[in-house]
Amino acid sequence: MDKKFEKAVTSLVTTMAILFSFLPTTVFAGDSFSAADTIALNVPCSGALETDDDVNYYKFTTSNNDSFYKVELRNSEVTDAINLILYSEDDATTDIFDLRASVATANSDTRKLEPNHTYYISVQKDYFKCTGNYKLSVTEIKDDVPDNYSNSTSISLNKKKAYNLEALGDSDCLKFTTTSNDSYYKIELANTEATDTIGATLYYEDDVTTDVLDISAYKASIGSKTVKLEPKHTYYVVIQAPIYDSPVGGYKLCVTEIKDDSSDTFKNCTKISLNKKSTYKLNVDGDVDYFKFKASKSGTYTITLANKSGNDGINAIIYSEADVTQSIGTITSYKAAKNTTQIKVKKNHTYYIGVAKSSSYSSVTGEYSLTIKN
Repeated sequence: MDKKFEKAVTSLVTTMAILFSFLPTTVFAGDSFSAADTIALNVPCSGALETDDDVNYYKFTTSNNDSFYKVELRNSEVTDAINLILYSEDDATTDIFDLRASVATANSDTRKLEPNHTYYISVQKDYFKCTGNYKLSVTEIKDDVPDNYSNSTSISLNKKKAYNLEALGDSDCLKFTTTSNDSYYKIELANTEATDTIGATLYYEDDVTTDVLDISAYKASIGSKTVKLEPKHTYYVVIQAPIYDSPVGGYKLCVTEIKDDSSDTFKNCTKISLNKKSTYKLNVDGDVDYFKFKASKSGTYTITLANKSGNDGINAIIYSEADVTQSIGTITSYKAAKNTTQIKVKKNHTYYIGVAKSSSYSSVTGEYSLTIKN
Protein backbone atom coordinates (compact mmCIF):
# COMPACT_ATOMS: atom_id res chain seq x y z
CA MET A 1 0.00 0.00 0.00
CA ASP A 2 1.24 3.46 -0.86
CA LYS A 3 2.61 5.11 2.32
CA LYS A 4 0.82 8.41 1.68
CA PHE A 5 -2.48 6.56 1.16
CA GLU A 6 -1.89 4.45 4.29
CA LYS A 7 -1.18 7.60 6.31
CA ALA A 8 -4.35 9.28 5.02
CA VAL A 9 -6.49 6.24 5.91
CA THR A 10 -5.00 6.12 9.42
CA SER A 11 -5.72 9.82 9.92
CA LEU A 12 -9.33 9.40 8.73
CA VAL A 13 -9.93 6.45 11.08
CA THR A 14 -8.54 8.41 14.04
CA THR A 15 -10.71 11.43 13.25
CA MET A 16 -13.85 9.28 12.96
CA ALA A 17 -13.06 7.61 16.29
CA ILE A 18 -12.82 10.99 18.00
CA LEU A 19 -16.08 12.19 16.46
CA PHE A 20 -17.99 9.06 17.46
CA SER A 21 -16.73 9.35 21.06
CA PHE A 22 -18.86 12.52 21.43
CA LEU A 23 -22.05 10.91 20.15
CA PRO A 24 -24.66 9.52 22.56
CA THR A 25 -24.26 5.86 23.44
CA THR A 26 -27.07 3.60 22.25
CA VAL A 27 -28.47 1.54 25.13
CA PHE A 28 -30.91 -1.26 24.38
CA ALA A 29 -33.38 -0.84 27.22
CA GLY A 30 -35.14 -3.69 28.97
CA ASP A 31 -38.91 -4.08 29.07
CA SER A 32 -39.18 -4.56 32.86
CA PHE A 33 -37.40 -3.58 36.08
CA SER A 34 -35.65 -6.94 36.24
CA ALA A 35 -34.41 -6.56 32.66
CA ALA A 36 -33.42 -2.89 33.03
CA ASP A 37 -30.23 -1.96 31.23
CA THR A 38 -27.49 -0.03 32.99
CA ILE A 39 -26.67 3.49 31.88
CA ALA A 40 -23.43 5.25 32.78
CA LEU A 41 -23.34 8.50 34.70
CA ASN A 42 -22.38 11.65 32.77
CA VAL A 43 -22.69 9.90 29.39
CA PRO A 44 -25.71 10.70 27.16
CA CYS A 45 -27.44 7.66 25.68
CA SER A 46 -30.09 7.23 23.02
CA GLY A 47 -33.16 5.02 23.02
CA ALA A 48 -36.27 4.37 20.98
CA LEU A 49 -39.94 3.62 21.43
CA GLU A 50 -40.41 1.08 18.65
CA THR A 51 -44.10 0.37 19.19
CA ASP A 52 -47.01 2.37 20.55
CA ASP A 53 -46.98 0.54 23.88
CA ASP A 54 -43.24 0.34 24.47
CA VAL A 55 -41.96 0.95 28.00
CA ASN A 56 -38.18 1.07 28.31
CA TYR A 57 -36.43 0.48 31.65
CA TYR A 58 -32.99 1.64 32.73
CA LYS A 59 -30.99 1.70 35.93
CA PHE A 60 -27.98 3.58 37.25
CA THR A 61 -25.96 3.53 40.45
CA THR A 62 -24.96 6.71 42.23
CA SER A 63 -21.38 7.34 43.31
CA ASN A 64 -20.23 7.48 46.94
CA ASN A 65 -20.20 11.30 46.82
CA ASP A 66 -22.66 13.70 48.42
CA SER A 67 -24.16 14.71 45.07
CA PHE A 68 -27.11 15.97 43.11
CA TYR A 69 -28.12 14.18 39.91
CA LYS A 70 -29.62 15.87 36.89
CA VAL A 71 -31.90 13.55 34.91
CA GLU A 72 -32.61 14.89 31.42
CA LEU A 73 -34.97 13.57 28.74
CA ARG A 74 -34.70 14.88 25.17
CA ASN A 75 -37.55 14.14 22.78
CA SER A 76 -35.49 14.27 19.62
CA GLU A 77 -37.63 12.32 17.13
CA VAL A 78 -40.64 10.77 18.90
CA THR A 79 -43.95 11.52 17.20
CA ASP A 80 -45.65 12.81 20.37
CA ALA A 81 -44.93 13.66 24.00
CA ILE A 82 -43.04 11.11 26.12
CA ASN A 83 -42.78 10.57 29.84
CA LEU A 84 -39.91 9.57 32.17
CA ILE A 85 -40.31 8.33 35.75
CA LEU A 86 -37.49 7.97 38.29
CA TYR A 87 -37.86 5.24 40.93
CA SER A 88 -35.88 4.66 44.12
CA GLU A 89 -36.32 0.87 43.81
CA ASP A 90 -37.32 -1.69 41.20
CA ASP A 91 -40.93 -1.08 42.20
CA ALA A 92 -43.51 1.14 40.47
CA THR A 93 -44.75 2.46 43.84
CA THR A 94 -41.39 4.09 44.63
CA ASP A 95 -41.56 6.89 42.07
CA ILE A 96 -39.64 10.07 42.93
CA PHE A 97 -40.57 12.35 40.03
CA ASP A 98 -41.68 12.27 36.42
CA LEU A 99 -40.70 14.35 33.39
CA ARG A 100 -42.74 15.17 30.30
CA ALA A 101 -40.96 16.06 27.07
CA SER A 102 -43.07 17.32 24.18
CA VAL A 103 -42.04 16.89 20.55
CA ALA A 104 -38.60 18.40 19.86
CA THR A 105 -38.14 19.60 23.45
CA ALA A 106 -36.14 18.61 26.52
CA ASN A 107 -37.00 18.49 30.20
CA SER A 108 -34.95 17.78 33.32
CA ASP A 109 -35.08 17.55 37.09
CA THR A 110 -32.22 17.71 39.59
CA ARG A 111 -32.37 15.98 42.98
CA LYS A 112 -29.98 14.90 45.70
CA LEU A 113 -29.89 11.11 45.71
CA GLU A 114 -28.48 8.58 48.16
CA PRO A 115 -24.85 7.55 47.64
CA ASN A 116 -24.09 4.05 46.33
CA HIS A 117 -27.71 3.30 45.52
CA THR A 118 -29.30 1.90 42.37
CA TYR A 119 -32.18 3.87 40.89
CA TYR A 120 -34.52 2.93 38.04
CA ILE A 121 -35.97 4.88 35.11
CA SER A 122 -38.87 4.12 32.79
CA VAL A 123 -39.54 5.91 29.48
CA GLN A 124 -42.86 5.59 27.67
CA LYS A 125 -45.57 7.51 25.82
CA ASP A 126 -47.13 10.34 27.78
CA TYR A 127 -50.74 9.99 26.60
CA PHE A 128 -51.06 9.48 22.86
CA LYS A 129 -49.50 6.59 21.01
CA CYS A 130 -46.10 7.41 19.59
CA THR A 131 -42.81 5.96 18.35
CA GLY A 132 -39.36 7.34 17.68
CA ASN A 133 -35.96 8.16 19.13
CA TYR A 134 -35.09 10.03 22.33
CA LYS A 135 -32.00 10.81 24.37
CA LEU A 136 -31.44 10.29 28.07
CA SER A 137 -28.70 11.38 30.49
CA VAL A 138 -27.96 11.28 34.22
CA THR A 139 -25.33 13.81 35.25
CA GLU A 140 -23.68 13.89 38.67
CA ILE A 141 -23.27 17.34 40.27
CA LYS A 142 -21.08 17.14 43.38
CA ASP A 143 -22.25 19.23 46.34
CA ASP A 144 -19.41 21.52 47.43
CA VAL A 145 -20.82 22.00 50.94
CA PRO A 146 -22.86 19.44 52.95
CA ASP A 147 -26.45 20.31 53.82
CA ASN A 148 -26.39 19.03 57.41
CA TYR A 149 -24.85 20.15 60.70
CA SER A 150 -22.92 16.93 61.37
CA ASN A 151 -20.83 17.30 58.20
CA SER A 152 -20.77 21.10 58.05
CA THR A 153 -17.80 22.83 56.44
CA SER A 154 -15.49 24.93 58.64
CA ILE A 155 -14.70 28.44 57.44
CA SER A 156 -11.81 30.70 58.47
CA LEU A 157 -12.42 34.10 60.00
CA ASN A 158 -11.58 37.24 58.00
CA LYS A 159 -11.38 35.37 54.67
CA LYS A 160 -13.93 35.64 51.87
CA LYS A 161 -14.59 32.33 50.14
CA ALA A 162 -16.74 31.30 47.20
CA TYR A 163 -19.35 28.54 47.33
CA ASN A 164 -22.20 27.37 45.13
CA LEU A 165 -25.85 26.39 45.37
CA GLU A 166 -25.76 23.54 42.88
CA ALA A 167 -29.47 22.97 42.33
CA LEU A 168 -32.95 24.05 43.36
CA GLY A 169 -33.44 23.14 46.99
CA ASP A 170 -29.73 23.03 47.77
CA SER A 171 -28.65 24.32 51.18
CA ASP A 172 -25.11 24.71 52.50
CA CYS A 173 -24.18 24.29 56.18
CA LEU A 174 -21.01 26.01 57.37
CA LYS A 175 -19.51 26.71 60.79
CA PHE A 176 -16.92 28.94 62.45
CA THR A 177 -15.45 29.33 65.93
CA THR A 178 -15.05 32.72 67.55
CA THR A 179 -11.79 33.84 69.14
CA SER A 180 -11.17 34.48 72.83
CA ASN A 181 -11.60 38.23 72.27
CA ASP A 182 -14.55 40.42 73.21
CA SER A 183 -15.54 40.98 69.58
CA TYR A 184 -18.24 41.75 67.09
CA TYR A 185 -18.53 39.63 63.96
CA LYS A 186 -19.67 40.91 60.60
CA ILE A 187 -21.46 38.24 58.53
CA GLU A 188 -21.33 39.25 54.85
CA LEU A 189 -23.17 37.37 52.11
CA ALA A 190 -22.40 38.33 48.50
CA ASN A 191 -24.78 37.02 45.83
CA THR A 192 -22.24 36.87 43.00
CA GLU A 193 -23.89 34.53 40.49
CA ALA A 194 -27.07 33.05 41.96
CA THR A 195 -30.19 33.39 39.83
CA ASP A 196 -32.38 34.65 42.67
CA THR A 197 -32.27 35.92 46.25
CA ILE A 198 -30.26 33.83 48.70
CA GLY A 199 -30.46 33.85 52.48
CA ALA A 200 -28.09 33.14 55.36
CA THR A 201 -29.19 32.23 58.88
CA LEU A 202 -26.78 32.28 61.82
CA TYR A 203 -27.42 29.67 64.53
CA TYR A 204 -26.02 29.54 68.06
CA GLU A 205 -26.01 25.74 68.05
CA ASP A 206 -26.48 22.93 65.52
CA ASP A 207 -30.22 23.34 66.02
CA VAL A 208 -32.68 25.28 63.85
CA THR A 209 -34.44 26.66 66.94
CA THR A 210 -31.34 28.66 67.98
CA ASP A 211 -31.31 31.23 65.16
CA VAL A 212 -29.47 34.47 65.93
CA LEU A 213 -29.99 36.53 62.77
CA ASP A 214 -31.02 36.37 59.10
CA ILE A 215 -29.41 37.99 56.07
CA SER A 216 -30.74 38.27 52.51
CA ALA A 217 -28.73 39.05 49.40
CA TYR A 218 -30.63 39.89 46.23
CA LYS A 219 -29.29 39.02 42.81
CA ALA A 220 -25.88 40.71 42.26
CA SER A 221 -25.95 42.38 45.67
CA ILE A 222 -24.45 42.08 49.17
CA GLY A 223 -26.20 41.68 52.50
CA SER A 224 -24.50 41.91 55.90
CA LYS A 225 -25.16 42.18 59.63
CA THR A 226 -22.85 42.67 62.59
CA VAL A 227 -23.41 41.11 65.99
CA LYS A 228 -21.45 40.51 69.19
CA LEU A 229 -20.89 36.78 69.71
CA GLU A 230 -19.63 34.71 72.60
CA PRO A 231 -15.88 34.03 72.76
CA LYS A 232 -14.61 30.53 71.90
CA HIS A 233 -17.96 29.30 70.65
CA THR A 234 -18.87 27.47 67.45
CA TYR A 235 -21.67 29.03 65.40
CA TYR A 236 -23.38 27.65 62.30
CA VAL A 237 -24.39 29.44 59.09
CA VAL A 238 -26.96 27.88 56.75
CA ILE A 239 -27.22 29.23 53.20
CA GLN A 240 -30.43 28.50 51.32
CA ALA A 241 -33.31 29.98 49.37
CA PRO A 242 -35.80 32.22 51.17
CA ILE A 243 -39.46 31.24 50.76
CA TYR A 244 -40.73 31.76 47.18
CA ASP A 245 -37.22 32.13 45.71
CA SER A 246 -35.28 29.54 43.68
CA PRO A 247 -31.60 30.46 43.48
CA VAL A 248 -28.94 28.40 41.76
CA GLY A 249 -25.39 29.64 41.40
CA GLY A 250 -22.41 31.13 43.17
CA TYR A 251 -22.09 33.22 46.30
CA LYS A 252 -19.35 34.35 48.68
CA LEU A 253 -19.36 34.33 52.47
CA CYS A 254 -17.08 36.18 54.85
CA VAL A 255 -17.10 36.31 58.67
CA THR A 256 -14.96 39.21 59.88
CA GLU A 257 -13.92 39.74 63.50
CA ILE A 258 -14.15 43.33 64.78
CA LYS A 259 -12.46 43.59 68.19
CA ASP A 260 -14.28 45.77 70.71
CA ASP A 261 -11.80 48.22 72.24
CA SER A 262 -13.93 48.70 75.35
CA SER A 263 -16.41 46.39 77.04
CA ASP A 264 -20.15 46.92 76.75
CA THR A 265 -20.81 45.88 80.37
CA PHE A 266 -20.17 47.54 83.72
CA LYS A 267 -18.57 44.33 84.98
CA ASN A 268 -15.73 44.34 82.44
CA CYS A 269 -15.50 48.08 81.82
CA THR A 270 -12.24 49.82 80.95
CA LYS A 271 -10.37 51.84 83.56
CA ILE A 272 -9.35 55.32 82.34
CA SER A 273 -6.76 57.65 83.84
CA LEU A 274 -7.43 61.15 85.14
CA ASN A 275 -6.07 64.23 83.35
CA LYS A 276 -5.28 62.27 80.19
CA LYS A 277 -7.08 62.15 76.85
CA SER A 278 -8.16 58.59 75.96
CA THR A 279 -9.36 57.71 72.45
CA TYR A 280 -11.80 54.89 71.70
CA LYS A 281 -14.18 53.86 68.96
CA LEU A 282 -17.79 52.87 68.48
CA ASN A 283 -16.87 49.88 66.33
CA VAL A 284 -20.30 49.08 64.93
CA ASP A 285 -23.76 50.56 65.03
CA GLY A 286 -25.23 49.77 68.44
CA ASP A 287 -21.85 49.53 70.17
CA VAL A 288 -21.79 50.71 73.81
CA ASP A 289 -18.53 51.37 75.68
CA TYR A 290 -18.30 51.42 79.48
CA PHE A 291 -15.52 53.01 81.53
CA LYS A 292 -14.73 53.67 85.18
CA PHE A 293 -12.51 56.06 87.10
CA LYS A 294 -11.70 56.52 90.77
CA ALA A 295 -11.79 60.03 92.26
CA SER A 296 -8.40 60.90 93.75
CA LYS A 297 -9.91 63.77 95.75
CA SER A 298 -13.27 65.27 96.46
CA GLY A 299 -14.41 68.24 94.41
CA THR A 300 -15.65 69.19 90.94
CA TYR A 301 -14.39 67.19 87.93
CA THR A 302 -14.67 68.29 84.28
CA ILE A 303 -15.44 65.59 81.71
CA THR A 304 -14.95 66.31 77.99
CA LEU A 305 -16.37 64.20 75.14
CA ALA A 306 -14.92 64.91 71.68
CA ASN A 307 -16.61 63.38 68.63
CA LYS A 308 -13.55 62.83 66.44
CA SER A 309 -14.96 60.83 63.52
CA GLY A 310 -18.44 59.69 64.51
CA ASN A 311 -20.90 60.26 61.70
CA ASP A 312 -23.63 61.49 64.06
CA GLY A 313 -24.26 62.42 67.69
CA ILE A 314 -22.52 60.54 70.52
CA ASN A 315 -23.64 60.50 74.17
CA ALA A 316 -21.61 60.01 77.34
CA ILE A 317 -23.64 59.31 80.47
CA ILE A 318 -21.94 59.48 83.89
CA TYR A 319 -23.14 57.14 86.66
CA SER A 320 -22.47 57.22 90.39
CA GLU A 321 -22.75 53.43 90.51
CA ALA A 322 -22.55 50.50 88.10
CA ASP A 323 -26.25 50.92 87.49
CA VAL A 324 -27.96 52.66 84.55
CA THR A 325 -30.55 54.16 86.91
CA GLN A 326 -27.88 56.16 88.77
CA SER A 327 -26.96 58.79 86.15
CA ILE A 328 -25.52 62.09 87.40
CA GLY A 329 -24.66 63.81 84.12
CA THR A 330 -24.86 63.61 80.32
CA ILE A 331 -22.75 64.98 77.46
CA THR A 332 -23.78 65.00 73.79
CA SER A 333 -21.24 65.76 71.08
CA TYR A 334 -22.27 65.94 67.45
CA LYS A 335 -20.11 65.35 64.41
CA ALA A 336 -16.63 66.96 64.70
CA ALA A 337 -17.54 68.74 67.95
CA LYS A 338 -16.75 68.45 71.65
CA ASN A 339 -18.67 69.30 74.81
CA THR A 340 -18.04 69.21 78.56
CA THR A 341 -19.92 68.75 81.80
CA GLN A 342 -18.97 69.05 85.45
CA ILE A 343 -19.83 66.68 88.27
CA LYS A 344 -19.19 66.71 92.01
CA VAL A 345 -17.28 63.65 93.23
CA LYS A 346 -16.21 62.08 96.52
CA LYS A 347 -12.67 60.95 97.17
CA ASN A 348 -11.94 57.23 96.55
CA HIS A 349 -15.37 56.63 95.03
CA THR A 350 -15.58 54.85 91.66
CA TYR A 351 -17.69 56.44 88.92
CA TYR A 352 -18.80 54.97 85.59
CA ILE A 353 -19.29 56.37 82.07
CA GLY A 354 -21.28 54.80 79.23
CA VAL A 355 -20.71 55.99 75.65
CA ALA A 356 -23.13 55.23 72.79
CA LYS A 357 -24.95 56.87 69.90
CA SER A 358 -27.22 59.71 71.00
CA SER A 359 -30.32 58.59 69.08
CA SER A 360 -31.85 55.21 68.42
CA TYR A 361 -32.87 56.54 64.99
CA SER A 362 -29.29 57.07 63.82
CA SER A 363 -26.53 54.67 62.82
CA VAL A 364 -23.24 55.77 64.37
CA THR A 365 -19.68 54.48 64.21
CA GLY A 366 -16.38 56.28 64.63
CA GLU A 367 -13.75 57.54 67.08
CA TYR A 368 -14.23 59.72 70.13
CA SER A 369 -12.10 60.80 73.08
CA LEU A 370 -12.75 61.21 76.80
CA THR A 371 -10.83 63.51 79.16
CA ILE A 372 -11.45 63.69 82.92
CA LYS A 373 -9.80 66.58 84.77
CA ASN A 374 -9.80 66.89 88.54
